[in-house]
Amino acid sequence: MKSLFTLRHVRVQPRGRCILSIDELDLPDNQHISIIGPNGAGKSTLLRALLGLHGEGVQLRGKAIVSQLKQGQIAWVGQHGQYNLPLTVTEYVQLGCAHHAGWFRPVKAPLPQLNHLLEVFDLIHLADQRIGSLSGGEQQRANVVRALLQNASVLLLDEPCNHLDIRHQHRLMDYLRQNHNRFSVVMVLHDLSMAANYADFVVLINEGQVVASGKPQDVMQTQLLSDVYQWPIRRIDEDGRLFFRMDQAA
Repeated sequence: MKSLFTLRHVRVQPRGRCILSIDELDLPDNQHISIIGPNGAGKSTLLRALLGLHGEGVQLRGKAIVSQLKQGQIAWVGQHGQYNLPLTVTEYVQLGCAHHAGWFRPVKAPLPQLNHLLEVFDLIHLADQRIGSLSGGEQQRANVVRALLQNASVLLLDEPCNHLDIRHQHRLMDYLRQNHNRFSVVMVLHDLSMAANYADFVVLINEGQVVASGKPQDVMQTQLLSDVYQWPIRRIDEDGRLFFRMDQAA
């Protein structure tokens, strides 16, 4: 299978403390990939490594990350967006086009694409509102639209469901799934059921190391998850879908 990202001997050791150690990891292309694991496991650090922020050892489709970033091939949605800008929602989301001509230069997305995404993510009625005046969930949806307007071939999403209600969580996941032929996705998720049912490939990480990677049904085994999360987890297989329930501790 063709690789999207290849990681070789990646180490992140701020102040001598190792928070990520990966000898070898291949993430498949043209798939939706979820990174899961407990708090502090190194999920966000791994995602930032895919941006080339932690030195060498990572390639995107066999090429250096830096050149791909300059070409706008990677779009990013972090946990904390920058919303203290004097911009309307329309102006903010169109920052996703800025890589074509430099930040804050007047670059506009095609109107049909812009309006379509604002409609899909329930933002069209807020198009002329200041981005800083929106709720957390509305800002997060605008952040996703900004990334999508970049038209990148890779989306890196760090907990993209933060602040989103259930409807908008699944709307986002459905949109990504329906457009699987346009981009590959690597995202950090906390919801195990969502990761299992929307991802093609899962990376389970703990204490800065990859515990397992592969198809959700293979990686997300009851005993393994219970050991990693240090809490009893029950897996429920229902009509070809996987659901996970946190049981009471013994």
